[in-house]
Amino acid sequence: MEDREPSGYAAAELERLAQKGVHIPSPHQVHIARDVPLEAIAPGVVLHPFTRLGGAGMRIDAGAVIGAAGPATLHDCWIGKEAVVGALGPVTLDGVAAGPGTVLGCGVAEQAVFLGKETGDPDFSTGFGFRARKGSLYEEDANSAQHTDTKMTILFPWVTLGSNINWCDILVAGGSGPGAGRFSEIGSGAIHFNFTPRGDKATGSLLGNVVDGVFLNEERLFIGGHASLVGPLNADFGAITGAGGRFHRNLRQGMNLAAPPSQEAESASFDLEVYGSIYRIYTHQIEVVGQLCALDAWYGQVRARLAANDADRSALYARGREMVRLNVSERIAQLGALAGRMERSLALLGQQGEDDPRIHQHRALLDRWPGIEAHLLGAWGRAVEAPAALMTALDACAAQADGKYTRAIQALPAAAAAEGREWLRGIVADVASEHILTLISPLGRSS
Repeated sequence: MEDREPSGYAAAELERLAQKGVHIPSPHQVHIARDVPLEAIAPGVVLHPFTRLGGAGMRIDAGAVIGAAGPATLHDCWIGKEAVVGALGPVTLDGVAAGPGTVLGCGVAEQAVFLGKETGDPDFSTGFGFRARKGSLYEEDANSAQHTDTKMTILFPWVTLGSNINWCDILVAGGSGPGAGRFSEIGSGAIHFNFTPRGDKATGSLLGNVVDGVFLNEERLFIGGHASLVGPLNADFGAITGAGGRFHRNLRQGMNLAAPPSQEAESASFDLEVYGSIYRIYTHQIEVVGQLCALDAWYGQVRARLAANDADRSALYARGREMVRLNVSERIAQLGALAGRMERSLALLGQQGEDDPRIHQHRALLDRWPGIEAHLLGAWGRAVEAPAALMTALDACAAQADGKYTRAIQALPAAAAAEGREWLRGIVADVASEHILTLISPLGRSS
């Protein structure tokens, strides 16, 4: 098979990097493809043996360490200042942005963003055996331990995932800092079930929310180890579950008890092509899209304002916003896929008679989906301007925050934060408007 990888710089050519302060202990064991601009590798970077770099978008900032504990293969990645890639073993990254201080242990990531570290607690961003797939966004000091898998997942600052976790199509907020008992935590062995037996994924879930969560002063959430969350569901700030439980409905503040085992016979009839009520799924997903649109506005106005005088920070936040937009697109696409499945469900229900109440509901989603989709896509880019009081207060707080996002946000006066919440709440209400939500009726009602 033909090797299509661009030829690499010769060891003698890499001397140019060494002369400007890049440390390459063994140049003959480092491969840098010729499409990588050498000027994008800053002085103070360390490239350990078995590092492979490729892609015109490759950039490594001062003080970053690549391949410390094993081979590192990076393509079209941006590695920020003082970041460590491969602290625990081999790492492969493709299209990843890792902000200042990010520490990636051993694993794989593609089309993911880590906004970096602002504190030393914990001292890692990901542990051993991580995989961060397309649409994963770890905000400041969010972290995961061993053998974690995320996709279309957003973790707000300090959110912590334990070990052996599958956590896709979900947003987690809550918490007020990195100290023990202050951050939202997902226990080891937890799973968010995001793929139904019917093959659809209109299952996005919210643990906490964007409107309140971005202000970084809400109660933490705690999901016990080996818990199973069956999406879609929402969780209030302060929600707690014990270890080993199964949860398929919304989680309220305080302790939530696991759902009892099903009493149905194991062989109960179940038609993969005939849907039950879709009302709860529909309304949940519209709410998720609304919250993500609010987060998109937050990145576009609040984070952009904080980074206005820092080109690198602006670019990093823009990469984070790309992840938010991937999540918005994914949720709309998966809801559209569910709408498409209604045609087959309707045909089978019609064979049983026209009096089944599901027929009207399924028909409503199928027929009205083009208008619903147009509304969702239009609302996405229609965010109103943030209130002046919020932005003025933000400028004052940023001046005292030493470039730290979390410090600036937590310093906002209560009045400014309240205006910010109203602004974001309005964005969600525009997306999840009463008109849109009532286009699909609960069973037993028609419109």
